[in-house]
Amino acid sequence: MSPNRFNVLLAVTILAAAAPQAAYAQDPIGVRAQGLAGAFVGVADDASAVYWNPSGLATGAFVSFVLDYGQRDLGPEGGQLSPNRASRQTSGIVAFSSPPLGFAYYRIASFGAGPRESVVMGVPGREEVRRSVHAITTSTVGVALLQSVGDYLVVGATLKLISGSVADGVSATFRADGALDDAEDLHGAGETTGDVDVSAMSALGHLRLGVVARNLTTPVFASDAAGETEPVELQRQVRIGGGWGSGWPGISRVIIAVDADVMNRTTPDGDRRDVAAGAETWWLKQRLGVRAGVRGSTIGTARSVVATGVSAAVKTGFYLEGHVALGQQEERSWSVGARFTF
Repeated sequence: MSPNRFNVLLAVTILAAAAPQAAYAQDPIGVRAQGLAGAFVGVADDASAVYWNPSGLATGAFVSFVLDYGQRDLGPEGGQLSPNRASRQTSGIVAFSSPPLGFAYYRIASFGAGPRESVVMGVPGREEVRRSVHAITTSTVGVALLQSVGDYLVVGATLKLISGSVADGVSATFRADGALDDAEDLHGAGETTGDVDVSAMSALGHLRLGVVARNLTTPVFASDAAGETEPVELQRQVRIGGGWGSGWPGISRVIIAVDADVMNRTTPDGDRRDVAAGAETWWLKQRLGVRAGVRGSTIGTARSVVATGVSAAVKTGFYLEGHVALGQQEERSWSVGARFTF
């Protein structure tokens, strides 16, 4: 088998290939949402709802601005010196909302490094190894629109324009983190396409129930015009969630949320169907917020993750925020951001 063909097959395997194209599901983004371990569909009360559940904007802040950036790493047992696969996702979002409209730009980039392979026969040495690496990047501009249906139900949609690219290559770096850095340097030919998310949110006093379906058109992005690599499909995702807030409608000192995937998601560590639960509480007259959550997969091994986050008010309505999370299989993530609500 030729080296190029080997690298192509390995990259597709990393992405959990599904003929005739590899499926790909993006991981959650946003500081507050990740601090709740992803239990946010039933909350979605700030501008990040453009991504999480656009219908949530109707029962959220009158004006909201969100600026977040984060990173997630997944490495097998053995750390960055492991000869096995590793992956990384970086994400950033800028969002603004003033119901009934919301606007967002977010960029999600996923990078993978395959197992170490000998360039020559024999035991691998630091100068004699290679890893197949790949990069998938999507940049999305979204506009959220809302419509009330009676007194208790809001439906919404986020119309999206997505620019996506896929690139594959080879890294001669011994360490997994170095190979992922090489993957970040890859650049593929971009394609732009439209897509849509749809959602609904029902607010009944202190309780909110939400559902969102993302990537309804399942956009497909190819790595190059020559067609040497299988295209990648942005996978459709359906998620439901519920939230209880002590002060809803209005500002809540305590929020409890539960989310669940309805469909399987294809990730670098295998198919997942996650259930997440989290809680958020505010102190010092809404100047300090703390949150925590846990999630795990209901198919395969649990691969559980524990997350925590904090928000600190610089002045009324303006917060600096962050989150960290740790999980099995050396999964770890962090994010920082700023949020303004009025």
